[in-house]
Amino acid sequence: MNSDFTLEMLLAVIALVAVVAVGAVLVWNHLRVRQLSRQMERLRAERQSLVARVDQLKTQVDEQTGDAQGRHDVALVINPVKNNADDVRKQVAAATRDMGMGEVLVLETTQDDPGTRMAADARAAGVKVVIAAGGDGTVRTVAEQLVGTDIRLGIVPMGTGNLLARNLSLPIDDFDTCINAALSGATKKIDTLDVRFEDPDGERHRHTTLVIGGVGLDAEVMGDTRDDLKAKAGWLAYGEAGLRHLPGDRQDATIAIDGGSARRYKIRSVLVANCGTLQGGLELLPDAKLDDGLLDVMVLSPRHVLDWARIAANTVIGHRVKIPVMETLQGTRVQIRFETPIVSQLDGDSTGEVVGIDARLIEDSLTVMLPR
Repeated sequence: MNSDFTLEMLLAVIALVAVVAVGAVLVWNHLRVRQLSRQMERLRAERQSLVARVDQLKTQVDEQTGDAQGRHDVALVINPVKNNADDVRKQVAAATRDMGMGEVLVLETTQDDPGTRMAADARAAGVKVVIAAGGDGTVRTVAEQLVGTDIRLGIVPMGTGNLLARNLSLPIDDFDTCINAALSGATKKIDTLDVRFEDPDGERHRHTTLVIGGVGLDAEVMGDTRDDLKAKAGWLAYGEAGLRHLPGDRQDATIAIDGGSARRYKIRSVLVANCGTLQGGLELLPDAKLDDGLLDVMVLSPRHVLDWARIAANTVIGHRVKIPVMETLQGTRVQIRFETPIVSQLDGDSTGEVVGIDARLIEDSLTVMLPR
């Protein structure tokens, strides 16, 4: 009996210990849960505080960014490798400061991008004027982003051809006058050309041109003019490349104006122009004007060197005589198809081989700044 009692006592003690142990575990778990809950509440509060602080900082950054963008009335898109680029940058900054126009947003072009992204950034910043300081390629790519907007285009001609500046009668060698015109000159609406190239793979590429686009000889010349010669002789370097490329075969093409019937030609070069004055005041297309609501097409189909001489002579004397190997057309749209791929250019920049061109005039689509 004593053994039974002893066993019962032992079991009772074990049960009591177990109950105490379980109770202790439950109490500890309860306390731990409460501690974790308090920690979670504290973390939630800290998280909410951090989110609120981040939102506050974001708002401040947005406001400051907006203020900074609003302070930029003028953007300068400049080709930094051009001669006098640093001088032009300083002159623009000084002129805007003197006129109380605030800090200039300066955006430099690169070898891979002559101005497209820079002009888009300027446009996004809400500027009123974008000054394109460079050659015709820089001016064209900047203008491409401004077409159809109220943003005004100023031009500081720093290239070899500077054809748009010449056709606008801007003083090519007077940076001060061009800068002052860009900032406080008179506004003028001009036409632009919406050009769509079709490459040999059937892909279409859309561009804006301000001066002259073309295929054949002129594109060959633009793509093969020596940079070292341009640096020494300026626009006369194009003449050397032209002489090297004069020999060449004509090819079949069809041209339709304003949706009319397509006419067949044997062409050596076709030019689609928004204006017609070249370097040295030479009038390649006397009827082509920047604000006439028309695009001009020149079809050149010389058979030999003598025909080229006739074309050159007729250009020099002002197109007084009509010759069969030099024909001009006008309209608001031109569609051209080529039998075989042919090299192309836009405002002096090579744009590869094409098999088709669809160019349309966009009237009064760009605002440029001119001297008063």
